[in-house]
Amino acid sequence: MDFVAIDFETATSARTSACSLGICEVKNNTVINRCDTLIRPVPFEFNEYNVKIHGITPDMVWDAPTFAELWPDIRHMLDNRLVVAHNASFDINVLCKTLEHFGIEYPCFDYLCTVKLSQKAYPELESHKLNALGMALGISFAHHDACDDAYACAMVLLNILNDYNINSQDELTEHFNIGIGHIYPGFIEPCTKHKKRLRKKSVCPGAEI
Repeated sequence: MDFVAIDFETATSARTSACSLGICEVKNNTVINRCDTLIRPVPFEFNEYNVKIHGITPDMVWDAPTFAELWPDIRHMLDNRLVVAHNASFDINVLCKTLEHFGIEYPCFDYLCTVKLSQKAYPELESHKLNALGMALGISFAHHDACDDAYACAMVLLNILNDYNINSQDELTEHFNIGIGHIYPGFIEPCTKHKKRLRKKSVCPGAEI
């Protein structure tokens, strides 16, 4: 399968305060690229609690690009891809709220949440937090580092694909009866733990049908 995993860290509780983004690209079930970038939040505000979690301080992002400046360089990594995130409701919300903040049109992609998916794939585990899954599945990473968290998220999905001998997005949704989320300009449909009764296929403007 081909997909891209993402992870945001934020400067405050505001979903528009992204201060770091990690991306992990997977092609044919192989990690082909891992990258991250610091982001200067607008407005430039930090919460002490958030800093304690991820260790990113104001001086570290003072000269970093804003998300609006960064977006042209990363949009192609998400457009028309399957995007995965651990607790996707948070990361997708950060992405969309930040795009709205800067008046930028949404990209077009399908997405799913590895929390919801891992709960179905490994119901015997007491916790499905990313650090707990990392320990259970033997994934070594630094928690709350955006690049490492994106990588760990990707590895969770790759473990599930391997453990259940799944080779495609359709097989994944069918086997686990999980609802894929959809985003395109002017539209967001959340991913769900159970497949929607009437699934609407996302179509980007200009995309081939």
